[in-house]
Amino acid sequence: MRVDDVDPADMTDDQRALYDWYATGPRAAPDSPFTLVTPDGRLQGPPAVWILSPAFGHALQKIGGAVRFGSRLPARAREIAILLVGEHHDSPFELHAHRLAGAAAGLTPDDLAALADGKEPAGLSEVEACCFRTTVRILGRGTLDDDEYATAVGALGEAGLFELVTIVGYYTMVAWQLAVFDVRPPS
Repeated sequence: MRVDDVDPADMTDDQRALYDWYATGPRAAPDSPFTLVTPDGRLQGPPAVWILSPAFGHALQKIGGAVRFGSRLPARAREIAILLVGEHHDSPFELHAHRLAGAAAGLTPDDLAALADGKEPAGLSEVEACCFRTTVRILGRGTLDDDEYATAVGALGEAGLFELVTIVGYYTMVAWQLAVFDVRPPS
């Protein structure tokens, strides 16, 4: 990482409050597919840099919590979109974490390999296929044409499409942060 990680013993009260979101709760549950706290108690992944600005970090963790734990989109569909974003931006930590989360959500090794190659996995549900195709179009062009929009709303609903666009944007931002600060997955 390009910045020194913050030792939990040296955190301000605001940093400690943000840290606790990752060290406790659903993100730290034993069945979580990945952890954002290392065995020695330090943050890894996006929170390792979010801790630098707790005001921004708290806002971003709320969005991240909504994406991971509050979306109406099925877990497999969300992970398909997140993995496509990670591949598009060549984001090692995002890919590391969300390959684990994707597998936990039911994506097979063949599905993960297809996504890594930018190909639509076989046997996707209508919603999953729509999330794949819509994410590819958003990443490629930054928008949808009228027909693509209508197709996505037909499969996902307006709220589902809004959530998908938010997921793509959120994980694009995360990929950029991870790249700029050179945040890598655990070795």
